[in-house]
Amino acid sequence: MSTTFIPARLEMARSIRQMTATDLAAASGTTAPWVSQAENTKKTPSPELIREFARVLHFPVEFFYRPVMSLPPSDAFHFRATSRLAKKDEATARSLSMLAIELSDWIEATYLAPAPAVPELQDLLDSDDWLPPEQAAEALRGAWGLGVAPIKNLLQLLESKGTKVFSAGGPLQAIDAFSFRQGATPVIFLNVHKSAERLRFDLAHELGHLVMHGGSLHVAPGKEKEQAANDFASAFLMPRADVLGAIRGNLMLEDVLVLKRRWRVSAMALNLRAHRLGVISEWTYSTLAKQLSMAGFRRGEPGSDLLIESSSLLTQVMTDLRSHGQGFVEIARALDVRAQDIRDLMLGLVTFAMEGDAINRARSTANLRVV
Repeated sequence: MSTTFIPARLEMARSIRQMTATDLAAASGTTAPWVSQAENTKKTPSPELIREFARVLHFPVEFFYRPVMSLPPSDAFHFRATSRLAKKDEATARSLSMLAIELSDWIEATYLAPAPAVPELQDLLDSDDWLPPEQAAEALRGAWGLGVAPIKNLLQLLESKGTKVFSAGGPLQAIDAFSFRQGATPVIFLNVHKSAERLRFDLAHELGHLVMHGGSLHVAPGKEKEQAANDFASAFLMPRADVLGAIRGNLMLEDVLVLKRRWRVSAMALNLRAHRLGVISEWTYSTLAKQLSMAGFRRGEPGSDLLIESSSLLTQVMTDLRSHGQGFVEIARALDVRAQDIRDLMLGLVTFAMEGDAINRARSTANLRVV
């Protein structure tokens, strides 16, 4: 273990635990200005105070001596509704992202995982031209050889292209899905407390950001950027040609409830997509929207039997570890964090029962081998 205190680790730990400098100071017997100076390299805490920080923040002492990597700049993160995002929640998201990257690096060093293959739009087109979201989604489907068929498992498709997907179901429940690139590696965080249909849409939405809003085509946060990602997600999950071929005549409520299963999307998303493609009239769209809202489809997907998509990558990692009598504790020791921190990053994404869970699902397969 290094003997050099890493100030960034203190801020990272405090953000993950969602404690202010004042909170930490009060619990550890120091002052908020002192904590701030320690985080800004102006003062170095004694070994005794570091141990106290570790106790209060529930991190191993070794965590505060571990070298830290730099994250992408702030504008490389794609957050939803940034105008309403609390600063402390954004700080938590960035700090947890750092931990997720360290977990990703551990996986890469231990297993042979798929290489990153999610292009940015300028690489997809081999130019700096801009494409509307509809055409961008079609271009990516073409590059990946997907045609216009429905995508059975979007999460596992993205993992096969080298995307790392983590859960925001622990300390980040107040934050919606977000994404960024760490070098060439796309990273997506999901708020798993949603229906399976809406999680798929969130994945496609973040894919839209990763493809359209990086590099030389960077777009400032705002409603226009979010709408573009929504339009991309809609077109990627429900290709124009497939929708036009599948919907014959006018839509009724019963038709929406049947057809939404084809593309594994929410009823509301399908209604909007059909309207924007000109398949149904404004009156039919409005009528269906009211009927769906009255039936509870604005808040969820009543009666849906669609299972939440699981992570092949994380499931295979945990399955392999368990086959050797290991688990979250061993990963946590390697990263100098708590086992619960690793569990939180996988919450809702691993397909077998974790400690304390009552669900036992089938094992998933993945292109993953031990190095």
